[in-house]
Amino acid sequence: MPDGVAAPGRIVLVGFMGAGKTTVGPLVARALGWSFLDLDVELARRLGASIADVFRTRGQAAFRLEERRLAEETASLERHVLAAGGGAFAQEATRDALRRGAFTVWLHCGLPAVLARVPADGSRPLAADRETIAKLFAQRESSYRQADCRVDAEQTPAAVAQDVVEAYRERTAERR
Repeated sequence: MPDGVAAPGRIVLVGFMGAGKTTVGPLVARALGWSFLDLDVELARRLGASIADVFRTRGQAAFRLEERRLAEETASLERHVLAAGGGAFAQEATRDALRRGAFTVWLHCGLPAVLARVPADGSRPLAADRETIAKLFAQRESSYRQADCRVDAEQTPAAVAQDVVEAYRERTAERR
């Protein structure tokens, strides 16, 4: 890496719903002595409604706009681990904002693992049925591949977190 290029001050976890971003993120943050922010939780807090309710009452386009705005806002954070929503990295402008000055990590797991982890109970707005999940899974993969690093998310959360921390440390060592 060129001299004078700063190491990323943020880690952004991306991947499909059920990949473990919300579970692994706090473990990564704790290991680094950083803060953790779940973007979906923050959006729900700011909008005063669950993500499912926002999709239902305001629509997906309104949600994606708010998601992009939050991604742009968080681009200035340092020493943070962020868990991005499952569809965030599939939106070009949001992906660009999330990548700015960050180390992005795709928590990858196969469709069978996703189907075992994600309930089709309406709690996730785009997971109403298995067919929809399978289609989204296939559509979003090319976006997730644009992350800086891929980590196998079918391990224990502790092992996934350790792999993320090791990948980040390797990346920052390259920039020295």
